Amino acid sequence: MLWSDGDCFHPCDDRICHKDSDGLTKNDRFAAMLRAAKERGFQPKAVLFDSWHASVDNLKLVRSLGWTFVTRLKQNRLVRLDHGEPKAVSDQPMAADGTVVWLPAFGLVRVFRIVARNGDTSHWVTNDLGMGSGTRQMFAELS
Repeated sequence: MLWSDGDCFHPCDDRICHKDSDGLTKNDRFAAMLRAAKERGFQPKAVLFDSWHASVDNLKLVRSLGWTFVTRLKQNRLVRLDHGEPKAVSDQPMAADGTVVWLPAFGLVRVFRIVARNGDTSHWVTNDLGMGSGTRQMFAELS
């Protein structure tokens, strides 16, 4: 786990992974580091992590700690737009400044679709429903 002041990255926690001996999953370790950061008094502007850790339980944990998350969603992650049927995030229309959607088992989130120059598409999500694309970009540059 790294803390950034916007200019430098500072290591603040790490965990040795050995599931065979401790039985912990990647999500168990992620949750333990977040709880430890809270206990140490960290108050981040946002918690940034990759889609590998973007489970509903992890998103709920970040929210329960009173923090904002900014992470990526996999292309097949189901979301609902305007009370419609859940569809893959890649199949939903997205506004240029993000779209508020319903993430099943979590609630409302803002999703940003980013299209790279080469045509690759990624989807970023936050629980800050008022976040704009400029703020999302600032956080993305830190990740």
